[in-house]
This record gives sequence, structure tokens and C-alpha cells, in this order.
Amino acid sequence: IAWRLELDWFVDPDTLLYGSVSQGAKAGNTPVNAANISTQNAPVGQEELLAYELGGKATLLQQRMQWNASIFYYDYDDKQLAVFFRDPIFTILARLANVPKSEAYGLDTELTWGITEHFTAIAAATLLHTEVQDYVGINALGEPEDYDGAEFLYSPEASGTLTLLYDRPLTDTLGLSLNLNGRYQTDSVGDLEGSAEAQVDAFGVLNGGMGIYSLDGTWDVNLWGSNLTDEYYWL
Repeated sequence: IAWRLELDWFVDPDTLLYGSVSQGAKAGNTPVNAANISTQNAPVGQEELLAYELGGKATLLQQRMQWNASIFYYDYDDKQLAVFFRDPIFTILARLANVPKSEAYGLDTELTWGITEHFTAIAAATLLHTEVQDYVGINALGEPEDYDGAEFLYSPEASGTLTLLYDRPLTDTLGLSLNLNGRYQTDSVGDLEGSAEAQVDAFGVLNGGMGIYSLDGTWDVNLWGSNLTDEYYWL
């Protein structure tokens, strides 16, 4: 049963504080792999999450700035994670499995600022701690290993974005739009062992674009670019 309880407090017309508790579930799954033995495609049960959140939303600078921030705690039962299992031919293979207990907590914040009538900046950041609890699995050598305290896969401890938007009329019929977006994340891991082979190094990516459009909305032409600094990174 999924449910949610939230309490809101409007401190004033421009400030909201809130707290919430919610429960949800991720459905069970039957993987389809090019499997060596049936164990690799064994089904996993549903994942259940109990989430707590405290936060606030504030409109500042005569409604030119919006600031949202929250702290959260996620309590997982039977979280679905990719893990190793012992195989009689290949020593180890990957499969999806339920980890009985795990948790995540952190801080999430976003700031939108209309610096001028035509220029807007949007910044967002997340600080995150993830942890598997009391789980004994199989390591890369096919041997049992205690993964208590291991990080979730692909879950950097810090990440952030900054977006700059510029939009204004050029003539009575034409408008100009410019945008620049940067995204950065710290390193993360691709397996519970945190092995060097599965390490995802920290990286930042810069994207941008520009466009000309008709003010009546009938047409627009855009030029955009991804990874403008030619950053080399792994997903």
C-alpha cells in the first residue's frame, strides 16, 4: 500500500515549510539475460521505500528569486541491486538481487534567480550518502564478502548543475535565445566492492545552444552543442 502524509506551514505569503512521510514500492522483476544458468534470471521481489523529508520553499527579492531546499532520509527494504553470484563455469556472473536493508540520506537544493528581465540563472546541488547494511554477498573472486557500509551503485556523493538563460527580442518580429548548462558529479562506483575496474571518476559536462525565433511563435531555428569541452568520461 502506497501512502503519503504531509504537513505544510505557510510562514508568510512567500515562505512555505513542510514535512512529509511517504511509503512506496518498486515492482518485482524477472531479468532476461543471456544467462549461463537459471540462477542468473531468478526473479527478485518488490523493493519498498519509507521516505522522510523536511524542507522549505521561499520567494525572495520581490519575486525575482525562488529558493527550494530539503533534507531527506530513505529507508529501503529489499532494494534491488546488481550483484555477483557464484557460477560453476565463469566463477562469477552478474544478477539482480534483493538487498534486505539499506539507506540513503542527504540534502537537495535549487535556486532560480531572474537577474534581469532577460537573464535567468538556475543552480541546483545534491549531497548524498548511501549505504548497504548487513549484507553478505559474493565478490569478484566468487567468495563470500561482507558489504555492510558499501555505497549504492552510480550514486555520487555530490552533484550539481548551473544553467544560464538569456532571452530577449531583437526586432519587432524576431527574438534571440542563448543557453549554457554545466553539470558536475563526484566519483561513484559501479559495483559493491568499489573496485578500480568499476570506478566512475568525477566529471563535468558543458552544453550550450542559441536560437532565433519569431515573436508570434510560428517558427524557430536552433543551434546546440553537447559536451563542448570534449570531456572524456564513463557512464
